[in-house]
Amino acid sequence: MIFLVPIFFLTDILRYKPVVVLEGACLCCTWALLVWGEGVRQMQLMQICFGLASASEIAYYSYMYAIVDEKNYRRVTSYIRSAALVGKLFAFALAQFLVSTETGSYLLLNQISLGAVCIVFFIALALPRVPSPRVRQEVQEELVSEQESQHGQQGLTRGEVERRKLDRGVRNYLITTFKNFQIYKENMVVLKWSVWWALASCGIFQIYNYIQALWLEMQPDPSNVENGLTEFMNTLTGAILAFTIQFAAIDWIKYGELTLTVSSCLIAVILAVISQTNHVVLAYVGYVCITSIYHTLITAASCNIAIELTSTNYGLVFGWNTFVAVLLQTLLTLVVADSHGLNLDMRTQFVVYSMYFAAVGALFLVVSVWSRCKKSSANDRADVAQDSE
Repeated sequence: MIFLVPIFFLTDILRYKPVVVLEGACLCCTWALLVWGEGVRQMQLMQICFGLASASEIAYYSYMYAIVDEKNYRRVTSYIRSAALVGKLFAFALAQFLVSTETGSYLLLNQISLGAVCIVFFIALALPRVPSPRVRQEVQEELVSEQESQHGQQGLTRGEVERRKLDRGVRNYLITTFKNFQIYKENMVVLKWSVWWALASCGIFQIYNYIQALWLEMQPDPSNVENGLTEFMNTLTGAILAFTIQFAAIDWIKYGELTLTVSSCLIAVILAVISQTNHVVLAYVGYVCITSIYHTLITAASCNIAIELTSTNYGLVFGWNTFVAVLLQTLLTLVVADSHGLNLDMRTQFVVYSMYFAAVGALFLVVSVWSRCKKSSANDRADVAQDSE
């Protein structure tokens, strides 16, 4: 979470590719330490590298939007989301096969992962660069030239000129960042989908972390479980839905709030059911349904937000949404699951998560009603104005 803050500020400035390369390099370091590392210090360094790589992942999604035309955003979003899930699917299937058949060890799995991330690193190096916004660059160069000229006339030293150039650059950066944050205030589409992104991701991350413990309470024979098959189906279903949503002709402007309301309430109902059931198969099905809804809508959210952005703020917006989601998840963990908080039992925790998603659904229900009332009022005023003419 700490690495997310500098990453989402620097991603747009560095124009995405350097951060994508950084992600690949950190992944290489992570698995190199897993393969050859020994001792606590090296494992701590591994965790730091993995944390930086995870934070840098936002640059990959931002890069794709910055490099393609807006008309292809829906297709690109489906491709990158489904590709990530397909990669996870094949990795899981290979690992399960090698371990189940006893043809490979966990060390071999880490060695395979190291080879894969090394390939990814070289692919990242070969990616085309994203050019800086030409107009902004020309304006900044003109301002710097004028400033240098003025400073030269005033007899300033070269060090003072460079220092003032740096100060002006920092000031311009802060002003630009502040303006980019105003997208949440000025664009309701970005605000609406970003709020859902942060809130839903917080809840889903929490479910990912604790669903295995809930299943364990329902399994009569812990040695004979289908958790792996469930995760396989979860990933497969998510990949299929993320890929096929590009073909769905849905008017998200018209039905967006309603979709987010219904889906959040449906997740709340499913969580309430699996928190009380003793049938692990029902819990498996419920989990797959919940994650399928999330994978579908997070793909739609990414596309709908990207359409409203410019090439200067993809990383900032996506990074901020992810940061808020992780921050909320941390707070939720401290309150619900941590020993310093309520430290609830597993079933009660999932009741809380059900209530959480119900609250998210209620929030978007209010937003939906407010939007419809506002639109109806605007139409009435337009009719009155037309009649008066």
